[in-house]
Amino acid sequence: MRNFSMSLTFHLGLRTIAVMRQWSIPPEGPLSLRIAADARMCEPDYADDQIWELKLGGGEPAAVALETTYGLRARGMRIFPSFMMGSKIATDPAQFASPPNVRSLLPNYLRVDLAPFTDLQVSAEYWVPDSHTVAGRFILKNRSMESMPLRLRLHAVLRPGENPQTMDAITIEGVHVLAGRTGNLAPVVFLGGAAEAEEGIHPAITVSDELRPGARKVVLWGHGGFESHQRSFVAARTAAVREWDAEIARLEMVNTGLVEVETGEEDWDIALALAQKTALSGYVGPTPRLPNASFVLTRIPDRGYSERGDGKDYPLDWEGPTAAHAYVNLSQILPAAPELAKGVIRNFLHAQQADGTIDWKPGLGGQRSDCLSMPLLATLAWKTYTHTEDRAFLSELLPGLHEFLDAWFSAKQDRDEDGVPEWEHILQSAFEEWPTFVPWRAWGQGLEICKAETPDLASYLYRECHSLSRIAEELERPDLVPALQERMQRIAEAVEGSWSPATDCYHHLDRDFHGTVQGKLLGRGRGAFKLEVGKTFDPPARVLVRALGPEGDSQKVKVTLRGKPAQGGRLRVQRLVHADFQWFWERGATTSPGAYATIKNVEIAGLSDDFEVEVWTADYSREDQTLLLPLWAGIPDSRRAKRLVEETILDPLRFWRLHGIPSCSAQDPAYSDGRREGAGAVWMLWNTMIGEALVDHGYLAEAVDLISRLMRTVLASLRKDKGFRESYDPDSEAAFGECGHLLGTAPVHLLLYILGVRLISPRKVWLRNGNPFPWPVTLRWRGLELRFEEDRCHVTFPNGQRQIVEGEGLHLVEQPI
Repeated sequence: MRNFSMSLTFHLGLRTIAVMRQWSIPPEGPLSLRIAADARMCEPDYADDQIWELKLGGGEPAAVALETTYGLRARGMRIFPSFMMGSKIATDPAQFASPPNVRSLLPNYLRVDLAPFTDLQVSAEYWVPDSHTVAGRFILKNRSMESMPLRLRLHAVLRPGENPQTMDAITIEGVHVLAGRTGNLAPVVFLGGAAEAEEGIHPAITVSDELRPGARKVVLWGHGGFESHQRSFVAARTAAVREWDAEIARLEMVNTGLVEVETGEEDWDIALALAQKTALSGYVGPTPRLPNASFVLTRIPDRGYSERGDGKDYPLDWEGPTAAHAYVNLSQILPAAPELAKGVIRNFLHAQQADGTIDWKPGLGGQRSDCLSMPLLATLAWKTYTHTEDRAFLSELLPGLHEFLDAWFSAKQDRDEDGVPEWEHILQSAFEEWPTFVPWRAWGQGLEICKAETPDLASYLYRECHSLSRIAEELERPDLVPALQERMQRIAEAVEGSWSPATDCYHHLDRDFHGTVQGKLLGRGRGAFKLEVGKTFDPPARVLVRALGPEGDSQKVKVTLRGKPAQGGRLRVQRLVHADFQWFWERGATTSPGAYATIKNVEIAGLSDDFEVEVWTADYSREDQTLLLPLWAGIPDSRRAKRLVEETILDPLRFWRLHGIPSCSAQDPAYSDGRREGAGAVWMLWNTMIGEALVDHGYLAEAVDLISRLMRTVLASLRKDKGFRESYDPDSEAAFGECGHLLGTAPVHLLLYILGVRLISPRKVWLRNGNPFPWPVTLRWRGLELRFEEDRCHVTFPNGQRQIVEGEGLHLVEQPI
């Protein structure tokens, strides 16, 4: 996979033109070849977004094929070439003289080189200019010393869905094209060069020519996907015959914002490029319901079509991003597309209500969750500012961000009004596989999360207050800072109060008595039964009831608790019914509203013997990745941070696993039992945060080790699945979730964070001198080049001026005037 050319920069006066890096990646290499309309160059259609994937072999017939399902409106559509030289026919790349080799990778453009025959070199380009068209260009070159009779066939094979009509040759405006119908689409494939229709098993249109020795021929084609053949034909022909060289030059200029990374590991370079491509590829819109483009989580061929026409029928991964999703995605795209990043934050503020609340997941179709967003928006705004230095952007956002933070400290979110809010629901936290709180897994306890104060929410709020303080100081609003610092102090005190010297870790606290206790099984039974407990608890205990039985047969369940409350007093009776349970299919769990100093008995009624019921005291001691986040927030002092890192995070028996930090400790009972269903999986969001924390506390070598572990599993997924997956196994090369998921992209941002790089402009950059990686690292961005060696950094500005940076710490480097 050796690169045959790096990116070059030419200087024309004050103007810089960068030529994109050329790759050489074989089919078995790490690849992700999905392409779609680029939101930086058009407005992708949220309700009808046609997404394509290039396959470098396989299928029926085996071919280099561009494929889609039009968002499941078809069972499949394949567009592929075959080449005929004399009596020889080549379609299957496994039989080519030289296999396909990927040269260019951009969000809406791919280039692949191949040689169907020994003396025929072909460059195949694929470009998606908008959501309804795709265009291609074949550049054929005769490398022999003799003339070459050549025929190029372009096939289109449609397996239609509703209103079926397979692809067949028809004539539109005197031009032979391939046309079909599936659902509400009437796709048309156009081939330039006076193409002729050709009958066969697989419909085709063809062009023929005699190539002289050394001669080259350009063949253009296009595809349109609209509701009528006429409109699709016009779109296909228009896309095909555009000025390709000018369009490619424009593409390259737009993509100079991608950070080109050159390390000692070429597969790393490819994965980091693909991560940026995938992160940018997620953007669609805007729409009438949101003023800026936003991103979806899986922009793949099976997505992108809304039968309703507004997107409100889309699955979860297209309904809108959460702030947690934005933390992963925005960090990856900031160098290349800061305006897209700003737009996402503005979209959240666009959804703000009069009381300051911002929806958890505002969607482009107007979707709303009626749940408060995770408190990460000021953190994202500040992170965006550090890359753009756009004070007007901060000034625009400050009032709304301040009101949003206030909403988090309302009585609805802070039920005991102690200054430390609680989550409303497990989904609000973005961590759906939480051993302590998840109710829909056999290994999950099912404790209601609103009954706990969790270090992760406290960390997000602490960091949010800190970010708002920085914003206020930058905008010369010191009047806002004291109240923010007061909140930070209260949160820090609560988090530090959850520290356990015995485990060298933070822990979840009960909301009311602010303690951490281990849960105990009080008893179990079938159907209706009465459990005599007769125990006193110090500290107090909440009662947790878990039921497993036939779905729909639990409506009459009643739980009666008898005991003395934690606050003291007489014996009380508490009754819980079906509505007090969290039900997911056959599983249900309920948590007592209060804690008990004494539990006399627990009575279960209304269930048949088909139900298994367990009665527990709530367990707050289980360890998960969110307990590590106070380090990211900057809460612990250096002594405690050292303990958390060296005794807990770096412990291979707990969190320091082969392929990254798992979602729960390897010592948790859920770890080995349910990891393939989520428990213990590696998630890039929390690994990125913890990686940032390691850097912030001076553990650079450990941060390099972490990113190396993450890259192993990411590369395995790119080779095997040809895409990033949502999460990864901590101990093997297995991966989980949808392929092509934005949350699983290789951590470009973390690599830059480890290097201390903050790209402001081609003439201004922050960096940390030195290089903690085991090989030199070179970054190229908008004509700027940074080469990191062990004890220095070489900076080359777009105009050729150079500086050498030496000395410890962070450095601001600006081009001399």
